[in-house]
Amino acid sequence: MLDPSQVAPTPWRNGAGATRELTTETDASGQVLWRISVADLDRDAPFSTFPGLDRLFVALGPLRLTVDGRQQPLAAGDQARFAGEAPVTVALDAPTRALNVMTRRGACRAEVTLRPASAPRLPADATTLTVLLDEFAADVRLFKEPDD
Repeated sequence: MLDPSQVAPTPWRNGAGATRELTTETDASGQVLWRISVADLDRDAPFSTFPGLDRLFVALGPLRLTVDGRQQPLAAGDQARFAGEAPVTVALDAPTRALNVMTRRGACRAEVTLRPASAPRLPADATTLTVLLDEFAADVRLFKEPDD
């Protein structure tokens, strides 16, 4: 179980927000294979870029995400996938949070199931991590991509 309330926020790379990095796995060269974090969104802001990573973004409250110039309104629980190098901004009517799962393109991928915190979790295995999100919980499943 990963609990964001037990992790201090740190500034985004670009200084426009804060995140709580919950867990990360790196390869032998130190490159991120996957990372799970929760962003504290308190104002309209551009996202930091993460070249070579794919992002799975789960809104925990209503917001408007603009990816590559296309605006996507998201409600609580809605998900968006985009490349880490894409230009992304968020617009808010009120502060909220978001779950971010980043995976190294070609090495692994992720799926997230958001559920009420009181609902049963997915069967535990080595590839499933649960993130506590107040009234919700997110089961994050990580999959290794096959080697070519």
